[in-house]
Amino acid sequence: MIRLASWFLGILVVAALAAWLADHPGAVTIRFQAFEIDTSFAAMTLGVAVISLGAGALVWLTGWVKRDMPIFGSNQVIKRQSRGFKLLNQSLVALSSGDHKRARTLVEQAEVLLPPQPMVHLIAAEAATRAGDYTAASKRYAELEDTDDARLLGLRGLLVEARRTGHDNEALRLARVAFQENRKSPWVLKTLFALEVAAGNWREAETALKKVAGEQLVEKEQVARHYGAILYAEATELKLTGERDLARKALKSAIAKRPGFMPAIVSLSRLELAEGNIRQASKTITEAWVKAPHPTLAAAYKEIDTAESSVAWLKRVRTLIKSNTEHPESRLVLVDAMMDAGEYDAVRPVLDTLLKDAPSRAAWQYKLALVHVLGEDPDPIETALKHAVDGAHWHCTDCGHVPKGWSPLCPSCGTFDSLDWSASNTVLSPARSFEADSTISLLADNPGQ
Repeated sequence: MIRLASWFLGILVVAALAAWLADHPGAVTIRFQAFEIDTSFAAMTLGVAVISLGAGALVWLTGWVKRDMPIFGSNQVIKRQSRGFKLLNQSLVALSSGDHKRARTLVEQAEVLLPPQPMVHLIAAEAATRAGDYTAASKRYAELEDTDDARLLGLRGLLVEARRTGHDNEALRLARVAFQENRKSPWVLKTLFALEVAAGNWREAETALKKVAGEQLVEKEQVARHYGAILYAEATELKLTGERDLARKALKSAIAKRPGFMPAIVSLSRLELAEGNIRQASKTITEAWVKAPHPTLAAAYKEIDTAESSVAWLKRVRTLIKSNTEHPESRLVLVDAMMDAGEYDAVRPVLDTLLKDAPSRAAWQYKLALVHVLGEDPDPIETALKHAVDGAHWHCTDCGHVPKGWSPLCPSCGTFDSLDWSASNTVLSPARSFEADSTISLLADNPGQ
């Protein structure tokens, strides 16, 4: 009501002013250069009003053209983009629900209505991947790589595609480019490390591991474990190329980073033996046996004198195990040496104790060999052997594979540094380590064989 009254009052004021001007038109003279205009004040006021209304109309028309004119108006662009974003959201919902065909159709429609959008390429790439159209997916990821906002996403998609098709060198190149783009991305660091490991680039892998450790992406214990594995791999390559001093240094560093790392200990002892350092090799093995007896240590200890008699070997075995005689591995190597030396009566109590404490398949096999030698009934032993469990062995904590010896990557699943020594046939599966897509076998100096 107040607004209506205000409008009515305004009209009355304008009408009164117009009537007053009509009764008092006045006179106005305008001179400019050689021109002179004579008019009334009322006429001049009317002219100004007409010009103002015309200018206002022109401004309004210009605004209408910019806002609401079909196709070119900003409101039309906004409406078109709104429809595009709606289609984009629908495509994402369709993709999440598993309908990749509908998602692909919707995102292509959205692409027509929207300005360049990284999300369009990402959804289209994912839909194409789920449809099995990897060529189209790669094109979309390549377009993402050319954008400023989503370059890392594009690199990631291309890298995944390169790994899928087995182009490991291209995947490694893309990972290094991604690292230059973002040096702190957890995905980039872990992927780069895995690919450097898969390629056998141990020094580069060590550098990547330092970055991973710096970002605290992995626990300190796991980092130290991986350092030991990498240094061992480096030492193996150095031994193959004849750089024994550098190999020795790398092996000692591996043991320092990862105490009790049996492959490195055995490799170091064999390196000392190859250079004629028999005393140092023997010391390395006996010190390790005190802490953790291992069959590969016994094998390396045997290599110190391969020409010795079985009696001399038994004597050295007793020296080796004297600091840890109760351990099952100590008893196993003792039983083996006593059987070779022909001490069948003396071996029986040792073997019986071993079968009581650690009845492994190997122990039952020795028992079977003993009863055959002594001419006793083998049937009970053969029955027990059928149900015997395997003794200590290497196993992959990721896939459960049981290889003959340790290697940086699991020969079955390719996971890096996932092989552990187990004292039983029960294999637990902890969290995954860094993953790689190819298997590297360090055939030289492979412990456990």
